Formats: sequence, structure tokens, C-alpha cells
Amino acid sequence: MAVNNDIFLGSGASLTMIPELDLKIILDSSSTATQLVADALWTDNVRMVENLYVGCVVELYDAGESTTERHSVHVVTSNDTTSFTISPAHNITVADATDFIIVRGYGAPAPTTKTGSIARLSADNWLGVLESATFPNLEVEMKQNNLSLGFGRNFTHQYKGIETASGGNLAVVANHGTWLYYALGKCTQINATFTGSSSLDPADIRTAHANNVHYLDIGETATAKAFSDNITGFTSTGPLFYRTAKDSTFMIPPVANQDTATHMALLTLPSFNASGVLQNPIKYTFAEADGEELPSFGLEQNVSKLEASNPYRTGDTTLTTESHNFVRIARGNRVNTLTMTANENEEVKMTLDLNSRAVHKLKTNEAYEGKAGQSEIADLFNFGSGSNTLAATGEESLEPFFFSSGSFTIFGEQFLKITNMTLTINNNLQDRRFIGVGNKSVKTGIPSQRNYEISFTALVTDNKLFEELLDQIEEGTSNLITLQFDKNAPDGTLNEQILLKFQDYFLSSANVTIPEDKGPVTIEGTVMPRKLNTCEVRTHWILQG
Repeated sequence: MAVNNDIFLGSGASLTMIPELDLKIILDSSSTATQLVADALWTDNVRMVENLYVGCVVELYDAGESTTERHSVHVVTSNDTTSFTISPAHNITVADATDFIIVRGYGAPAPTTKTGSIARLSADNWLGVLESATFPNLEVEMKQNNLSLGFGRNFTHQYKGIETASGGNLAVVANHGTWLYYALGKCTQINATFTGSSSLDPADIRTAHANNVHYLDIGETATAKAFSDNITGFTSTGPLFYRTAKDSTFMIPPVANQDTATHMALLTLPSFNASGVLQNPIKYTFAEADGEELPSFGLEQNVSKLEASNPYRTGDTTLTTESHNFVRIARGNRVNTLTMTANENEEVKMTLDLNSRAVHKLKTNEAYEGKAGQSEIADLFNFGSGSNTLAATGEESLEPFFFSSGSFTIFGEQFLKITNMTLTINNNLQDRRFIGVGNKSVKTGIPSQRNYEISFTALVTDNKLFEELLDQIEEGTSNLITLQFDKNAPDGTLNEQILLKFQDYFLSSANVTIPEDKGPVTIEGTVMPRKLNTCEVRTHWILQG
């Protein structure tokens, strides 16, 4: 048994992802003007983490008035395990099982089914092949004053000011390309294989027809769809795919207000056959979001001493010593900058600099189970082996994209002598804080000017790039910049792909370097595209949004 001087080790540290999606919660008639209480079906299945949703926006719907037009908008000032306290007060009499709220997804980590009286979040989502990570740190502003009083040269009074979560960073070896969704903001089309019939529809907005299933709203009565069918009927900013809690029919999140249970087509899970060929792949088409909203996600940092019978649980009041588990939850993580690099003889890598809304620490002795109770790596969502996201295990899903499988086309020509390439997408998020949130830790990251930059190093074969540097006419849509990376099966069949195209660009620099050792002459170029033309990701990865 762990005691107070036992040290937390990195061997017990885990970092997992929590989707942040709009939560539709039906209300109980015991709700008051400032307290919104969830109905029995929600509270029978879910125990919310206390005060995790402070600062979240809540839309209240009066079903007697309209189920599509919100009645009023509020901010969560606190929450307990079953209800939300809001500001300002609303002015309706809540009707049992008909009126509902939408908790907007930004900064609202999705919960999952509880175990007894122990809360859980959907923190069983694998982040991918993570090379390194920095969990967002909490910086506390110190205020020291003398109050215009004497009493010596020491400060007379001090207190703590605002708290700011910052510095979050994920560096991944790219085994899939869906991180681009969080940098760009929208998914406009999905191609996948679906079955659909009334017998496969969810029973209601929270109950699937079976355990461990995945749905997509296809915008019409659910029918079978082939990979060749372009599906656009879902909400581009999410939720995209719906899933159930593991080994349960309870859907997290519940079907959103803009979606319809009878439109839910059942996803045929991706799998790898004996020859290593990906069956039933998913292709996402991403696009630029130009509004104030960008998709966000939560991160759970779970540090365990791995000595208790339930090593990822907190708040075990039967222990006379300190907790075996230390949990922090960073919520509202938006991608400020995504950098994709492809260097000679290396894997394709992505680095995400995050703008985090807040970092939450559990209350003392709060009952919570990390990683949604999953103790095996193979059981994490999207990992593959043993999970409910691949119909058959495939080590191919863990394979990264490689530099050698890429191609780079610019000014209408494919460059064959590229030694490294870097793409940077910058959203220039600006931090803002608002009156009425009720917490000095909560901030909002608002997108501003979007920037793209592509830099590369190539061996010089002609003077084309230098000529383009002097060109005063912008390249439009006739000669797109194309970045493409493929993962192929052993027989050469295309398994997965990242495809990016940009338009409206200039070459802003072209520095020629002649080496002292009389080796190859190189050129270092930088291109500044104004617009994204195309972004397509073919993958095994199931993206909830």
C-alpha cells in the first residue's frame, strides 16, 4: 500500500484525450430558475465531475415553445454530480422529460457511464503515436501591494490574481491525419461504409440498438452507403461519429439537437485483412472554419502509484493514507498552431501548440476513475487491438506515414529532390475573459488571422524557384501546391493518405547555399499560401469531432 512518502513515477503516468461535443441533456421538473437538474435516465447512467463545466455556455429549450429555437442562453457558474447552476436565471417552468438544455462543447469534456457512485469521463481515447507531450501548466498571477502604509520595507498585503492555463503541446508521429480537423475547423464530407435500417436505429437519443456501435447522421433516413457515396448531411463542426460507452448501449454524446435518431447509419468498422490491406476505410474532407468556433478537446493527465486494486481511481476514503492517483483535466484545448514536418529519412510528424481554456483539479476525496476505467492499452478507443474501433486487429494502424512516401508539387511541377518540408497552420488564437463566468481561471481562445507557411529544402536542379521569387503575379488555382503522403499495403494497395492542396501563393524566399565541401547546392524556400484548396484524410481513425 502506498504511503505519504511513496513517489509518483512516470511509469504510472498516462495522457488521454476526451472529446468535447455539444451535450443534450433532458431536464427534470425539479429544476429551478437557477438550477437545471438532469432527468433520471441521465443521472442513472452518468455522474458528472463537480465544477468541471464552470464557464460553459448552456442553451435552454422550452419544448412547449420550440425544440429548434433556444429560449435563452446562460453560463454555468457551478455544477454538482446531477445539475448545473446557471446565470442569469431563466423564466420558464421546466416540464418533466420534455424541456432540455444544450451544453455547448467548448470546454465541456464528454462524460461516460459511471461505475457505482464513481464519475468517469470519456478519457479512454488514444492520442496516437505520441512522441512527447507537455500538459498545460497553470500560471497564477501574484499581486503584492503596500497599501500606502509603512510597517517596514516588506509588502503589506498579497493575493492571487487570475489563473492562466498555457504551454500545452503534443508532438505526435503521424499514424493518421485527423489532427488537421482541429487546426482547420470543419469536416464537410465523409466517405465510409454503412448499413442502415429501422432495426439498427438508436432506440432514442441516448440508447443505441447494441453495445459498442458507431453511427453517423447521414442527413436522411438511414440506408446502406458505400465508400463511393459522398455523405454531407452531418454537422460540419461536429458531432461527427457517435459512439457508445464501452460495453454499453448508452450513447456519448446523446444525439445532438440538429441530428435525428432515424438518420443514424451504422458504421462498418475499418479492418485489415491477412494481406495487410485496409478494408472499409474512412475518408474525411476537411475545410477552413471562418467563424469564432474551432473544435476543441480535453486532456486527462492521470498519474497513478499503480498499487491499489483500482489504480486509476481517486477519492478512496477507505484508505488512511494519501490518494494513489493524481488527476488533472485540461479542457477547451484548441489548436493554435499545427506544424507538420517531413524530414529526410524520418517519419511524418505533427506538433500541436494548444490554447487551453482551463485546468481542473478534482476536489479532495472526489470519487473519479481515470481513463474511463480502461486498464489495458489495447482497450483505448482508436488504438486497435482489443478495442471496439477496428473490426480486426492490424499493426498497420500503428504504422506512421514516412517521408519517403510523400510528394510535393509546386508551380505545376513535382519536386523530386526535396530533403525536408514543413507546413505550419497558425490560428493566432487570442485570449479573452468575460464578466459573469464566475471563475477567474476560465478564458476563451478566439481565432483571428489564419496563416499558412510552407518551407522546404531542396537540391538545386534548375533556376525555376529563383525565377518564381521575382515573379509579381500570384499563383492562383491553376498550379496548386500539393502535399501528399501515402501508406500502402505490402502489395502496393493504398491504405491511408493525407492530401493537402493550397492556392493563391507567392514564393517569399529562395536562399541558395553553396557548401564548403563542394557537395550538392541547396535552396531553402518559403511559400505563403492564402487559402486551403483541398484537405482529404483517408484513415482507419474514427473521429467524433
